[in-house]
Amino acid sequence: MKNFIKFLSLVGFGLALSCATFREGNVEYQKIEATNAAKKSISFAVTGQVKLNTNEPVPQNANALGSWANVVKEEFTASSLFSAVKNNEKSTDLSVDINIQNNGQFSQGLSMLTGLTLYLFPSSATDEFVVEATFKNKSGKEIAKIQKRDSVSTWSHITLIFVFPFKSLSNEVYQCQKDLINSVLVEANAKGVLK
Repeated sequence: MKNFIKFLSLVGFGLALSCATFREGNVEYQKIEATNAAKKSISFAVTGQVKLNTNEPVPQNANALGSWANVVKEEFTASSLFSAVKNNEKSTDLSVDINIQNNGQFSQGLSMLTGLTLYLFPSSATDEFVVEATFKNKSGKEIAKIQKRDSVSTWSHITLIFVFPFKSLSNEVYQCQKDLINSVLVEANAKGVLK
């Protein structure tokens, strides 16, 4: 009986890791050229919605928004384009409202079939992230709106157990977040929005 329980535990663990996530790669990380001009301070606010298949969009949960806010703070600070980066403060030279739209697509029937066949029958789910950044000056006047998009697809199949360590969902989504925010900054800098 103990061996059977160990076997079931091993099978369950293996099935939990039989997923791999791949990026579409619409945006790539680019080095931002810092200018010698005086740097401005910036404040950011992150909002977002999730839309699954054809359902109406609903607000993203606090954990997802917190993850995006951390990436925004990281990327804005690492860019060296600003004198200060603050979260949701009004006393800065610039502000940016970042709205994240997560459009998810999956087939509930295929997902159930994958689970019932112990991952012998494959299924997939896709998350498209649309980042819309609205930059405003100190008086609140909109000076630019930039939109970027990328997506990740997660495949579930027993053969992907060997790919999982290299293509996990959390790593691919994090890299996608970084690249999207970086891409917004690169375009804003190139257009002179941050000066």
